[in-house]
Amino acid sequence: YILGEVNDPGEYPYQTGLTVMNAIASAGDFTYRADKRKVSIKSVDSPVERLIDLTPTTQVRPGDTIRVRERFF
Repeated sequence: YILGEVNDPGEYPYQTGLTVMNAIASAGDFTYRADKRKVSIKSVDSPVERLIDLTPTTQVRPGDTIRVRERFF
């Protein structure tokens, strides 16, 4: 799943080698309010969301939920 400040949030299929940036592109890219520096990821095996720095190589694992947060001005 990809939620939050993306243009088309929802469930997307996992593909081997998927990065967070690819997942965001699949969800129609960032909205104008999106925080493009950090995202929250909740893994299927953890009850806690992790706040991570967004890089082009940040990997997604099967079952991850990505939440793009709203930026603060």
